[in-house]
Amino acid sequence: MELTNYVGKQIKKWRIMRNMNQEELAEKLHTTKQTISRYEKGERKANQEILYELAKILNVSINEFFPPLESKKGKNIETIAAHIDEDVTEEEMEDIKKYIEFIKSQRK
Repeated sequence: MELTNYVGKQIKKWRIMRNMNQEELAEKLHTTKQTISRYEKGERKANQEILYELAKILNVSINEFFPPLESKKGKNIETIAAHIDEDVTEEEMEDIKKYIEFIKSQRK
């Protein structure tokens, strides 16, 4: 998958997980809904300044917008599983459920 498309899917994922629509995110980013849509579809590249601002707005690490390195791929599932235990707050569990729903909605 092309990096621009991956970044776009990540922007959409985190926007949805934060219960924001494109218009709300656009307002916070001082841009238009159309620009957010183009980022999410991979039709427009988000430069480093935009990604930095998105990370702040969405309250995520900027690393969330990039694919994991090949050497780390196998560890991601183990990391997620290790964090789903009694220490997960209700809010975190809701975010996990929303993410699962988002992933399911992306199936073709």
